Amino acid sequence: MALYTLYPDLDNFAFIGFDEKQMKDLCGDDPRDRFDFHNIPKSFEGIISKILNIDFSDDCNGLTGTDAPDLQVFHGKLFLSEKAYKAIGKIIAKDGEFFPVTYENGKGYIFNPMSIAEDVDGLDEALSIKNEWDDVENIAFHEDKVKQFAMFRTAFDTYISLFCNEAVKNAIEKNDLIGLNITPELGAEFGMAQNQKASPH
Repeated sequence: MALYTLYPDLDNFAFIGFDEKQMKDLCGDDPRDRFDFHNIPKSFEGIISKILNIDFSDDCNGLTGTDAPDLQVFHGKLFLSEKAYKAIGKIIAKDGEFFPVTYENGKGYIFNPMSIAEDVDGLDEALSIKNEWDDVENIAFHEDKVKQFAMFRTAFDTYISLFCNEAVKNAIEKNDLIGLNITPELGAEFGMAQNQKASPH
């Protein structure tokens, strides 16, 4: 079973932005409790009670592209356009929760992944390596243990990256969904750096 890391193509697409007032109204002032900041796995069902207002209008002073994507990974979550939701929504639904959004191109969703490799002893601790500065150098999984997940995260990299199986990758490619880079290099340092490159937080 092949596994892949998903990370945003910020060279061509703008980074997701949220309605600051709406986020504070829903989640409070503490960034550790905010849906737009928070990457630790936590259910927001019952907290997110409104359609979220997002946009892709900020190019982070030229650090990113300017187009709106079909898919974008941010803080361990995944934005999906309506097209993307129709293509992969059913495949990943059991691995988390969806929240509806509106943005400049219409309606979409944000997926909050709740499946964690460590919950099924799926992290290969012998092959998952950090350097002396605690930066991730390699991530590996016991594929037989994580095969139940279409999309998942790991505590090893503080839940910031998204990993998927081949069914998700194939659906993304079959439907020409734009906005992501996909690599078989799990936890690739470049991918994780891209994931945080344009984040204003």
